[in-house]
Amino acid sequence: MAEDKVYTPEVVQDQPFPGGTEEIPKAETLPSGTYSPTITPAKEITRKRVAVELLSQALNTRTKRILQEFELELSGGFKIGDYKSGETGDVRITPNGITARDKAGVTTMSLDGLTGDAIFKGKIQSGAVITETLQVGNNSIILSGTQRRMTFYAASGVPLIVIGNVD
Repeated sequence: MAEDKVYTPEVVQDQPFPGGTEEIPKAETLPSGTYSPTITPAKEITRKRVAVELLSQALNTRTKRILQEFELELSGGFKIGDYKSGETGDVRITPNGITARDKAGVTTMSLDGLTGDAIFKGKIQSGAVITETLQVGNNSIILSGTQRRMTFYAASGVPLIVIGNVD
């Protein structure tokens, strides 16, 4: 009696992702004319990729808090407010310093990050000021904490009045 051929059902093989480099395995031919589909090897289950976003790690939008330190590029900075002539002023923070301007466009406050100079248009108020020497007006009045005296100068630079400890 002649051997009958044994056929098994056709199995659809996994196709690689377009542009991938996987090869499709070929069907195996078994002895005596028995054909069977290729057995697909077990594949590792891929781990779900979770995006780590700037918003979740450094900025909390719910509490409106900055959670990490940010470094500004040389050309970068923060702009707070939108200057509109006659309506609103703005504040700018850059690696070179901080400036604020009023609605007239006049710089009202400036902290120079390069020289350390501070310029204020309005009043400066404090609970206490601790300094060794305070010079007012083009050195026309000098208040010295270490020497415990006030000296008032004439326009020529000659001391007019000295109040306090005179050595």
